[in-house]
Amino acid sequence: MNLETLGQVLVETEVVVEPESVALLVDALGTPTAGEVALRLPFFGPTVGGGDSVVGPIGLSLERGLAGGQSFEWHRSFRLGERVSVVVSVEDIIDKGTLHLATVLSEYRDAEGELIQRQRTVFVERKADDPSASVAAADGGGSAGESNT
Repeated sequence: MNLETLGQVLVETEVVVEPESVALLVDALGTPTAGEVALRLPFFGPTVGGGDSVVGPIGLSLERGLAGGQSFEWHRSFRLGERVSVVVSVEDIIDKGTLHLATVLSEYRDAEGELIQRQRTVFVERKADDPSASVAAADGGGSAGESNT
């Protein structure tokens, strides 16, 4: 994971709450309250700028990474046809021994700049194995060519 991305804006774009997309979400949910739910969450921040707009810049290894959590702060529902500005940034990166944790913040604002929603997504990545640590463990912690007696 690229620890130097802390504080960086990864995506700054504008999106439209498309009625067709919301209708697909309503249909997929298939519940009596699906219309309300779909207007609370028509976008997922880490993909709003395109498939690799977050994973690539933070250097998340898909072989060693996973989604660690998602939280929402709602100020109001989105509105059909509404133009929304989105800023996605790296809010925090923590080095926890064998893991890296990155918190990605996505903020959605209306045309007047009023906050509609904040999303926080946590990505967890197991650090890559250190080949020198494997060699040291294999020979009992000594250097190559040294006797352990």
